[in-house]
Amino acid sequence: MKAVTQFSVSLAFTLAASGAIADSPKLKGSYAFTGSHMCLVSPGTIASSTTPPTNPTPGQALPNSGFKSNLQINQTPGVATTAFSVSSSVAGIRTFNGDGTGTVTGRGIGLALRPTPGPSDYPSFPPSASADTFSYSFTYTVNGDGTFTMQMTPGSYTGTFVAGPRTGQTYTVDIPPFTGAMSVDSRNLVIATTEPTVETIKYSNGDVWPRICNRTRTMVRMQN
Repeated sequence: MKAVTQFSVSLAFTLAASGAIADSPKLKGSYAFTGSHMCLVSPGTIASSTTPPTNPTPGQALPNSGFKSNLQINQTPGVATTAFSVSSSVAGIRTFNGDGTGTVTGRGIGLALRPTPGPSDYPSFPPSASADTFSYSFTYTVNGDGTFTMQMTPGSYTGTFVAGPRTGQTYTVDIPPFTGAMSVDSRNLVIATTEPTVETIKYSNGDVWPRICNRTRTMVRMQN
């Protein structure tokens, strides 16, 4: 009788473990996140007759902007490059609805350090700092091993500058997918972009600049 009881208990634990392995991890709730990103911006360049230089083709990327297939910046032979880098730290709330959809709200502080484009032609600006708020929606898929992928819903990203030279301007951008992993209890998440992808940021003043960014985020599940 004792042997039968031990066998039954062992079988119950085995079945429970098998069920746990078979079930995909769940991802639902609100997570506080912090992180950083850096972007290589390749806006191109064009002569401007105004002082300070302004965009002569608002709403359109310059023909010599962007990147080559090998991810190097486009550059006109004999013309100094206007490519530059910006970095930002971000913090906010990412909410997973449990049905494969979610939302993000956050705030970032950015730095544009030397060398920046200028002093002539377009674009042209000195080093600066800025702050912005942003939000977007996303979809996600969770794998059985605790990894997951997230994709921003196209056209859902909106941002507003609240400090710096672009204060009051808005912007939109479609960011590439994130790849992530969760802790055993799903209380902690880490995500990052894993492929260099050209994205285009569009500002409300008409500037349209291609860029490539790296991004990392660390998240902690919030109470309730």
